[in-house]
Amino acid sequence: MCRICTEPLESLLELTKLDCSNCPVLEAIPPTLVKLTTLYCHHCPRLASIPSTLVKLTKLGCARCPLLTSIPSTLVTLAELHCSHCPRLASIPPTLVNLTTLWCHSCPLLPSIPATLVNLTTLWCCNCPLLPSIPATLANLTTLWCSHCPLLPSIPATLANLTTLDCSSCPWLPQNAADFPTHIPSLLRIQRWFRTGRKQVFKRMLRTKAFNEFVFHPDRIGGRLVKRQMEAELGAMRPAKQQRVE
Repeated sequence: MCRICTEPLESLLELTKLDCSNCPVLEAIPPTLVKLTTLYCHHCPRLASIPSTLVKLTKLGCARCPLLTSIPSTLVTLAELHCSHCPRLASIPPTLVNLTTLWCHSCPLLPSIPATLVNLTTLWCCNCPLLPSIPATLANLTTLWCSHCPLLPSIPATLANLTTLDCSSCPWLPQNAADFPTHIPSLLRIQRWFRTGRKQVFKRMLRTKAFNEFVFHPDRIGGRLVKRQMEAELGAMRPAKQQRVE
C-alpha cells in the first residue's frame, strides 16, 4: 500500500512527480498537489477521476482505470496522455492542444479523436470500435496505430508525414478513394501479402531444388555474379602486389 493512501498529505504538497500505479485502495488523487508535472496512476480500480486543479501536468498515465469516465479539460499543458484500457472513458477533451503523444487504445466508448489536437505526432487508437475517422487536421502524425477499428473507412490524405502505420484487422481501405494518401498503398500491399498467406508460398519456394540451383549453382545467375565479384576483387588486389615487388 502506497504512502499517499495511509499518511497525511502535508508533506506531499511540493511533489512534482507521483507514481501511484497498481494501488487497489486509491480512490482519489489529492487536488492540492498542484505542482505535479508527472502523474502515473495506472491500474487503480477505484480511481474515478483526475483532479482538474493539476494544471501543470505534462505527462498523465491513467491506463486500466475501469471507473475513469473523463479527462479534465483544464489540463491544457499535457504533452503525453496514456488512457488506454479505460472502458468508461467517453471523450478526449479538445482543449488538450499541446498533446504530442496519445495512447487511447481499447477504449470501447471513445467516439472520436478531437480535430484540435494538431500537435500530435503519435496516436495509438487501436481497438476502438466506435471510432469512425481519423481527423484530417492531424498533419503532424508520424506514427498511427488504428488496428481493430471496424468503422474506420479511410486514412486522410493530409497525413503525409506518416512513417509508421498499422491498420490491420480493419476493413480494407479503398485505394481508389480521393482522400487516400498516395504513399500508403505499398503498406497495404504488404499487409495483403501477409494476410493471404503468400509468404508461406515464398517459403516453400525457397526450399525447392530448382530455386537453390538458380541462386547458388556456379553456372547459373548466382554463381556467375559471385565469380564476377571475385574477379573484380582479385583485379583490385594485383596492382598493389606489383607495387610491393617493385
